[in-house]
Amino acid sequence: MRHLRLLEIAEREGSLTRAAQAVNISQPAASQAIAKLARIFGAPLLERVGNAAVATPEGKIVTRRARRALMHLRDPSLSPRGRARLVSDDLLERYASTTQLRVMALFALTGSFAATAQALGQTEASVRRASKDVEQIIGQSVLEGDQRKRTLSAAGTIVATRASLALREIDLAHSELRERQGVFDSRLVIGALPLARTQIVPHAAVSLLKKYPSATLEILDGSYEFLLQRLRLGACDMIIGALRDDTTDHDLLESRLFTDSLRVVARAGHPLAGRKISGQDLGRFPWILPRRDAPARRVFEALARSHGLDSGRLGHVETGSLVVLRGVMLASDSLTLISPNQISYEIDEGMMVPLDIVLQGAEREIGVTEQQNNMPGC
Repeated sequence: MRHLRLLEIAEREGSLTRAAQAVNISQPAASQAIAKLARIFGAPLLERVGNAAVATPEGKIVTRRARRALMHLRDPSLSPRGRARLVSDDLLERYASTTQLRVMALFALTGSFAATAQALGQTEASVRRASKDVEQIIGQSVLEGDQRKRTLSAAGTIVATRASLALREIDLAHSELRERQGVFDSRLVIGALPLARTQIVPHAAVSLLKKYPSATLEILDGSYEFLLQRLRLGACDMIIGALRDDTTDHDLLESRLFTDSLRVVARAGHPLAGRKISGQDLGRFPWILPRRDAPARRVFEALARSHGLDSGRLGHVETGSLVVLRGVMLASDSLTLISPNQISYEIDEGMMVPLDIVLQGAEREIGVTEQQNNMPGC
C-alpha cells in the first residue's frame, strides 16, 4: 500500500523525487518500489518525459485504482484514542501492509482465525499477529469477546470494510490491465434476491457469458442482510432484487429496473381457485410468508390489516426459499403472496394459480443496489 501511495503521488506531482520526499524514503528506494509495482502489475507504470515522471497508459489504470484504494483506507474514527495530536485519517494507508489488510478482510467473511489462515495459506499464529499489528497501527482493539468466540469490534468492522474495498480496487486494476490486453476474464459477483433468481439473473448470466466467455460470474443467494454485508465488504459487486429505498443508507446507490406486482397464489385445484374471494377467505388457510425484513412481508401485513385479519394468529411457514415454498404449496392448501414472475414456470405448467382478489399497494420496485461511487471492472 505504501508503494501505491508513492505511485499516486508521483503521478499527481509529476515527480518521483517529490513523491519520495512525501513518503519519507530515498530516491533509490522510490525507484525500486516503482519497479516492484511494475513487476506485480506486469507493465511499466511511469516513464520520464523531459524532467517529469508521467504515467504510462497502464500506470494511469493502476493509479486511478490506487487513488480509490487509498481513499477507502482513510477514516478519522480509526485514530488512536486519547492521543489528539496524532489524529489522522490515513493510518492504514501509511502503515498497514497488504497482508494485514487481507487478514482483516477475510476475518470479516470467515469469522475465525483458523479459516482466515487456511484461506491465506498461513499459520494461525501469523494471522493473529497481523491483527495485533493492526491494533498497534490504529491504537484500538479490532476484536472483542473471549478466546472461544472472537468477533470484530466496531473499529475492527471499519478496518475490515475499508480493507476489503481497498483490496477490491487492486484486484480490479489487475482485471483492467488484462482487459487492455484483450483478456476479458474478470470476476463479477452478483447477490440475487428471490425474484431475481428465477429469470432476471439467469438471463443476464447467459447474455454476459456470450459476450465474455472467459469471465467468471458468481451468484450469491441469501437474505438481504447477508448480501448487504458482502456488498459493503467488497465481496459482492451488486444486489439485484426488490429495492429497500432506505434513505439512511447513504453508502448505497439504488437503480430501478421495473415495477413488480404481488399476487395471492395457491396450488391448482385449491378450494379458492377460480372464484371471486373475500378477505375473510384468506384467514381460513395457512400461509407461506417471506422473511420479516422483506418488502413483500410489509405488503402482506398491510393486506392482513385491510381485511381485518390478525396476521399474528395465522399459521404460517416463513421462508425465502422458492424450493421450500413450492414443496409446501403443492402438498397443502397454503396460500402465499408472491410475484407471478417469480413462479412463472409453475404457473405456465398449471401447478399454481393467482387468486381473484384485488390488492392495494402490492407494487414494489425491482432494481440494482450498489455501493455509492462504485467503479466496477469491464
